[in-house]
Amino acid sequence: RAIDLATTLFIVASKSGGTLEVMSFFRHFHKLVADVKSKRAGENFIAITDPGTGLQKMAEANRFRRTFFNPPDIGGRYSALSFFGMVPAALAGVQVAELAARGMQMAEWCGAGVPAKENPGAVLGAALGALAKAGRDKVTFITSPGISLFGLWAEQLIAESTGKDGKGILPIAQEPFGPARVYGNDRVFAYLRLDGDDNKEADRHAVALERAGFPVLRFFLQDRSDLGAEFFRWEFSTALAGAVIGIHPFDQPNVQE
Repeated sequence: RAIDLATTLFIVASKSGGTLEVMSFFRHFHKLVADVKSKRAGENFIAITDPGTGLQKMAEANRFRRTFFNPPDIGGRYSALSFFGMVPAALAGVQVAELAARGMQMAEWCGAGVPAKENPGAVLGAALGALAKAGRDKVTFITSPGISLFGLWAEQLIAESTGKDGKGILPIAQEPFGPARVYGNDRVFAYLRLDGDDNKEADRHAVALERAGFPVLRFFLQDRSDLGAEFFRWEFSTALAGAVIGIHPFDQPNVQE
């Protein structure tokens, strides 16, 4: 009821090309659009997938407006800066060129020729891994209001990459702020602070946690485009943290199961 079916563009995105939920949504909305536009329904759909998948064939059969082929060596949860993240962002009005530029800058800072202690992704990954091995295996995100959903993205990245073989790092996103006494010694906090946002409450919370002896990792964003850098930093550091705690950060046995 909230959309005009004839003029709405639907993004059908699946790395494997056969994700059950995605295909179910597609069949539902394609039928609704076809009731309005008949054989021209496909022009209201674009696909994002790996080359050679069932979704590619389906997009061709239904005459989708466009199909974006993602590099197949990028894992789904590491794909924020690929077509899976950037196409929807561009359609939503995000300045994706700047987002990508910040991501590429962080990739350079995390390059193989950069000493580990000067590599922001390596430093974070080593810290997350070492803290987890020391018993602080719950990474709790504190974020400025303007980037409050970042933790939900990082939640899947970290949980699905590190939770296996009886080991893992548990990410916690959008948890209400509580006094320091309610947190156990298994916590480490990551504070992503967006400059110019309403940070008073988050600042107070971070300071109180530090005074109580909790590790608080701080990340300063000058504007929202810095999320491009943070996407890469957290992807890089999650992979490294997985290696530190002794698991394979790129497989997903439970997801496959």
